[in-house]
Amino acid sequence: MLEINYEDLTLNQVLEESLISYYGAFKGRHIKPEIEIPDSPIHRALDSTALSRILGNILSNVIKYSDGDLVVSLHGDGKIIFTNSAKDLSLVMVERLFDRFYTVEDGRSSTGLGLSIAKTLTERMGDT
Repeated sequence: MLEINYEDLTLNQVLEESLISYYGAFKGRHIKPEIEIPDSPIHRALDSTALSRILGNILSNVIKYSDGDLVVSLHGDGKIIFTNSAKDLSLVMVERLFDRFYTVEDGRSSTGLGLSIAKTLTERMGDT
């Protein structure tokens, strides 16, 4: 597992860069994100590699499963909230999304690890 190395990060900047890197994929899936990021910098001691992986895994899942909507909110306390619709997911599926190896795809290319890894890395940095 990835060793956690803390450094001072500006969450606003890291989140913006992650969202920009997925711009083409969002556009290809007709997803127009609503983004709420404060102007004042929000600093946190986090591992940049782990944070990039977390954001990438979450955004990849949005691209695969979203019904075309995405709201991303960064709050002053450093909390980042991702919200999207996925009408084909049942309540049972939603409750298991962060379980290791769980996937809503039937035997296709998904491993069911992306959100589980995001959860584990988030917890290893002391958050939820």
